[in-house]
Formats: sequence, C-alpha cells, structure tokens
Amino acid sequence: MEITSIIQIWKWFKWLPKFILKRIFSKKRLAELIYVDIKPRGEAVRVSINETSSFNIYLQFINMSPFEVELERAELELNFSGVGVKSTYLKKCKIKAGEIYDLYITDYIDSGRNEVLNRMAQTCNESSVALYCGFNSILHVFEKENVYLSAVNVKYMGVKRLEENV
Repeated sequence: MEITSIIQIWKWFKWLPKFILKRIFSKKRLAELIYVDIKPRGEAVRVSINETSSFNIYLQFINMSPFEVELERAELELNFSGVGVKSTYLKKCKIKAGEIYDLYITDYIDSGRNEVLNRMAQTCNESSVALYCGFNSILHVFEKENVYLSAVNVKYMGVKRLEENV
C-alpha cells in the first residue's frame, strides 16, 4: 500500500479527540512512522580532505504518519572508516504527512584527523552514520533514537596518495 493511501484513510479519522489519537499514535509509533535514510542517488556523502576539511551529507526523511511533524534537531555521528565525526543540526523544519524531505548537512572536520582520513580513504570505505532526531507533532514531542545506517558509500575529495606523503 502506498504512503498516500494510508494518509488518506487516516484523514477520515481526524475528527477523533486528541486523547484517542494519542493512544493510537504513541510516541514510539510516531517514531516508527518516520523513515530515515541516506539519499539514494548521486554523492550522498562527500568528504573534502584539505587544510580545512569538511563533509557534506544528504539525509532523507519520509513521514509516513498522518500528521505533520517538525524536525527539531538532529545529532549525527559519522564514522568514516574508523574516524568518528560528530555534528548537530538545530534548524527546525516541517515535514508534512506523506512528504519526502531531503536534509543537507555540512560541517567541518578537525584538522588533526586529516592524515588518518586520507589514509583510510585509500585503504577502505566502510563508513556508517548513527543518528538521533527530536520531533514535535500535534500529539507528542518524540524522539527517533539509535538510527544506524551502515554501508554508507563516501566520496572522498582531495585524497593524496600514500607515496606522495613520503
């Protein structure tokens, strides 16, 4: 069944009082209805390795609940082949029922990690993202915790060959 058809069905039940809707859509259930993944096409995760290294990531949120939700904050930890980088996104954004929302995050990486990132970029690409999100809705303030996305394909830019560093 498509997302839109599920949402269309629930629109008929919006007249129900909030206390009943809160029982049907608990915090846990609302969190389950928010799907989070890496954007599927193109270069969804890119790391630039230079004097001021940075990363870019495109996350995709799909709101499968019948209610509009607001992404209040997102905390993510990217593991680039053994090098951990943390970032926080605090800009609020509304995601309508049934909407697919792409979130673009860019942040800087400590200069002390450049050499390790450069070495890891050449030897392996086993990267992952751990994500925590806080949401608001008309029914609850809820969290989506422990979202772990493995096998993230990272595009490394500015990588120097190991022989060049000698």
